[in-house]
Amino acid sequence: MQIAVVTDVLRNDIGLLVVGELTVSAGLAALVFHLFRSRPTDRSTLYFGLSALLYGMRLTAGVGSLHLTFPNVPWGMFNSCISLVIGVPFVLYIGSTIGRAYSWFIRAIVTANILLAAVGAVILLLHAPLGGVWLASRALAVVSLSGWVFIGIFPRIPINREVRALRVGLMVLALAALYRNLAAIQVLSFAEFVEPLAMLFLLGTFLYVSASRSLRHETRLIAIRKELDIARQIQSALLPTLERGIAGVEIHARYSPVGSVAGDFYDVLSDGLGLGVLIADVSGHGVPAALSASMLKVALRAQAGHIANPAEVLGGLNAALSGMIGDQFITAAFAYFDTVRRELRYAGAGHPPLLLWRSAEKRVISLEENGLFLGPFAGAQYSAITSPFEPCDRCLLYTDGLVEAFNRKDEEFGARRLRDFLARSSEIPANAACTALLDDVTAWSGGKPDSQQDDITFVVVEFEDTAAAARR
Repeated sequence: MQIAVVTDVLRNDIGLLVVGELTVSAGLAALVFHLFRSRPTDRSTLYFGLSALLYGMRLTAGVGSLHLTFPNVPWGMFNSCISLVIGVPFVLYIGSTIGRAYSWFIRAIVTANILLAAVGAVILLLHAPLGGVWLASRALAVVSLSGWVFIGIFPRIPINREVRALRVGLMVLALAALYRNLAAIQVLSFAEFVEPLAMLFLLGTFLYVSASRSLRHETRLIAIRKELDIARQIQSALLPTLERGIAGVEIHARYSPVGSVAGDFYDVLSDGLGLGVLIADVSGHGVPAALSASMLKVALRAQAGHIANPAEVLGGLNAALSGMIGDQFITAAFAYFDTVRRELRYAGAGHPPLLLWRSAEKRVISLEENGLFLGPFAGAQYSAITSPFEPCDRCLLYTDGLVEAFNRKDEEFGARRLRDFLARSSEIPANAACTALLDDVTAWSGGKPDSQQDDITFVVVEFEDTAAAARR
């Protein structure tokens, strides 16, 4: 007899069960999609998933056949818990779509829902009746639904297909709520399926809008990635190729941007008697920094006639860039390697010091001669220092991303480790030393490309010994 009763109830509830399970499935699918999206900034899919999941669970929990089949499950408490919080994701969804101009209303309704849910949770734990809470909840639902309908009529945002779809969904829900109230006062006969169908229709409009927004955002993201790839290719083309030494000097570099484009830059010029090397770091990251860095290429070419005077080069760059890069600033260093006099001339503009390995003395020294940053100070003056540069001596110019790389313990790679590496790698070829240094810093930061916190650029310059020069 009990089986017959369960069968009859199940036959009557099959429609609600199907709708509930479909809604739960749609909610779970939306949550999984949101979780695996690349850097999702639009949360409408998340709010839709939570709304559909909670409503589908509440609909399923209200099916009588499940109560008969699993009598030991506290269906009433389960249903009450969902009913107390289900309004929050619905309101957040409206706020993230057509309700953006009514943030104050969204915040007020969400806050009221959370407070009501907290009070209800306490009452449930005390096993007290929820009569007052349900009365307040119905009043809040009326206010919330009225606000939704008003927002749908007067959204204060451009009217497009998404807004129109949500308008229709809200109106259908409002009509279902009106029908339910008329049925409660016996003006109309009550039909249990009306509200679930209205909610299913509303969730359908939510799904349409979320899918449309996601598609639009993903399309825009793909376009941005293509533009960044082009920008990366252009920026890479601006960097010099260092396939062989110039004027008796061997030079190698590594350039590792933290994103598609970077604010780091280096370039090399030769006047036949020596080699001039510029390294620079623009404040900030991304496209704005990369644009300012690309301006250095043109500005440096204007200084090609006097690269033997690093102070004059930095002064000329500062004059050219002043007033051109907004509120950004550039740290830079310029070194000239004179192969005739065998000396190094160096000037800096707020840049980390040059490190020089003295082959004869077997020690690392630091050269620092800094002036003001490039850009903000139009009349800045710069000075240079001179140091001997003998065969087999090796120097390192770098940006601060190299020494400021952090490990998992929040420790910097630091200047001391950099000096130790320069001494330790003095016996291996300069190009191999560059590779080893970048590998060391990458391993220090976590060993993964996405663990790098800042752009890393460095240039290694070495005076060739007599035998190497003869071979070249």
